[in-house]
Amino acid sequence: MYRSIFYGIIVTLIFVLGSLIYILKKTFTKDFLPILLQVDKKYLFMSIFAMFLYHTFDNLRLFVLSRAMNLRYSFLYGYIVSFINTFGATITPAHMGGEFMSMYTLSRKGGKLHKVMSIVTMKTLTGMVFFLLALPYAIYHLYKNPIQSLKILTILIFFFLLFIILYILLRLLSRRKTGEGHNFFKKVKYTIKRYLVVSRIFLRDKKGSILLASVNSVLLYVCFLASGAFLIKSFNPEPKLFTLMEHQLMLLYAIFVSPTPGGSGVGEVGALYAFNTFLEASFLGGFSLLWRFITQYASALVGGLLLFLLVLKDTKRLRHA
Repeated sequence: MYRSIFYGIIVTLIFVLGSLIYILKKTFTKDFLPILLQVDKKYLFMSIFAMFLYHTFDNLRLFVLSRAMNLRYSFLYGYIVSFINTFGATITPAHMGGEFMSMYTLSRKGGKLHKVMSIVTMKTLTGMVFFLLALPYAIYHLYKNPIQSLKILTILIFFFLLFIILYILLRLLSRRKTGEGHNFFKKVKYTIKRYLVVSRIFLRDKKGSILLASVNSVLLYVCFLASGAFLIKSFNPEPKLFTLMEHQLMLLYAIFVSPTPGGSGVGEVGALYAFNTFLEASFLGGFSLLWRFITQYASALVGGLLLFLLVLKDTKRLRHA
């Protein structure tokens, strides 16, 4: 696990630093820092608070699903789970690490593997509800703003191809033989069978919990969009809040489907075209980096620290067991 985390951090840094160099050369100016000190602090606070609400609804989503499976933990621990999930999603391709981090943090509270897998699966499925509901409007926005959407799509394709090339190179450099024992496969087969049974029961008997988790999933993404909207208003208070949220929708889809760790690269560069309607060109580069820090990397840093503390605690406990 440690090696995978290390590799994930390295790959993420490659994409982030590459995007940073591009932004610094293309749009960043020294005028941004003085302007940053003069932004509307009320809207800046609301942007940060919206991300706290994002984690609250993420916490509630998993909390509801866990209680439905009789897995109990404190609501405060749920925030720890949410931040660690963000860290995992930030350093792994296509955000996959967030699901594995959920399995680790829930298993610490006594959850059986097949039950934890069912909870995490329902979390993933309910997380897609927002994107399904917003899809017709996203298509409408694509029709209204084809140039902006085409630029974001081009960025997504570029980083998609870049990620594939980097992935192939890493596979060639780290190729090694691995052997799997027969007992391991028997355990995997047994776990998957129990997982499928529990998931079917979950879908049949826990429809209310799934509905409530879906509502929380929609609200958490609304808060994510609101965070970016409030941040823009801290620089330019004139645009309407809904308009600002609307212009982020295609970028949110691009980040969500991006194979790069945490949507790195796509988020930073894509923000230049998602927000250029509302900000002066000299502000765009600095704003893009600030937006990504508030909506992604600040939470990932907190989550990484919390994960380190949990792993350290678990290691000490195993040593004294």
